[in-house]
Formats: sequence, structure tokens, C-alpha cells
Amino acid sequence: MKIAQPEIWWDRLFAPSSALAIITTVDTEGAVNAAAFGTATRVNHNPVDIAFTCRPSKDTSLNVLATREFVVNLPPFERDVLEAVRVVGLPFARGVNELTKAGLHELPALAVKPPRVEECTRHFECVLEWYHEWSDRIMFVGRVVAASVDDDCVDAQGYVRWENARSAHFSGASYNSFVAAYDVMEVRQPYDGPEVEAYDAFEKQMFGEQH
Repeated sequence: MKIAQPEIWWDRLFAPSSALAIITTVDTEGAVNAAAFGTATRVNHNPVDIAFTCRPSKDTSLNVLATREFVVNLPPFERDVLEAVRVVGLPFARGVNELTKAGLHELPALAVKPPRVEECTRHFECVLEWYHEWSDRIMFVGRVVAASVDDDCVDAQGYVRWENARSAHFSGASYNSFVAAYDVMEVRQPYDGPEVEAYDAFEKQMFGEQH
């Protein structure tokens, strides 16, 4: 079951700060497009903004520029889902629904027109904040307006349960593989200068005492 997350928990839900994603969009007629992206990155904490880059000629770029909406869906480290991600990344003709080709299922979004992907464990619905074109790429930055998650993938305070969410990351085309990132290691701060106190004070201001 998917559960909507309150805005105060959106930042902690998108962790690690960069992940493999299926980004869903629609064109002006409502036709669904889905594309695989090796890197979707949280670039601001409050409000939560997510960025990705895409070639200007791709359907994702054309749809985002036309509708100003997209959904970032984070797939788990599961073979059948990752195989579907590979299919979604193929260069289908415009107008083809890649989710159908990959055997994935649409789930209506909470606040935008593009759908969520049911097989993904976390979803971030975005409205375009700004974009910048350079070197045959466009960087899109979207403001999160709704977020949802499988109910077994977060705890009562909205922190990700890694053993269930099982984040996935793309190793790159030369590797042709994916890696998992759901083991957790808390690392101490070995430096004891005054900067540590200033940093901790800022983190508490941003994220509260639980950070």
C-alpha cells in the first residue's frame, strides 16, 4: 500500500541524495511517457527540489517543457524491476507508453498529471522550478509538491527503512549493471574544532533535534 508523506518528511524520504529513477511525464494530450535515468539528485532540502538532465530532443524534455510536471519514481534493487528499467530506457517512438512495454503499472499521482510507477517504492511529484540548457543537455529542477512511499519502506518518523526500500544506483553504461545502496554505516566526526558546533547548530535548525 502506498502512503502519502507529509511535507516535513519529503527530504528524509529522498535518500541517498542521488538515485536511479524512472521519470514519468505526459504530453499535452495526456499520453504517458517513461524514461530511465541513472541520476536523479535532490539539490535542495527545504523546499525539496530534485534535478535531472536530459537531451533536448527526448520525449521527457519535450513533455516537461510543455506541461511543467514530472514524477520521479525510485525503483528497488530487485532483478525483475531493474530488468523493466532497462526496457523503459530503450528508444521507443514518441507516443509509445514505455511502462506498458516493460510490464510496469501506472498509479495515479496525488497532485500532478503524470502517473506514479506502482513497482517503485518511492515517488516524488514535481512541478518545474527552472531549467538550463547547455552542451546538448537540459538540466531540469523540479519542486516536490507531493511524495508517497510503500508503507513498509518508512518508519513512524518518515525515515527510510533501507532493508525494504533497497535503493538502486546505475553503475554506468561501461559497467552495464546496477548496485545496491541500502546498508547503513553511521560515521563519527573525527574533527573537534569550532566548525563542528556551527555545523550541528545549522543542521538542527534545518532538520530538528532528530537529525
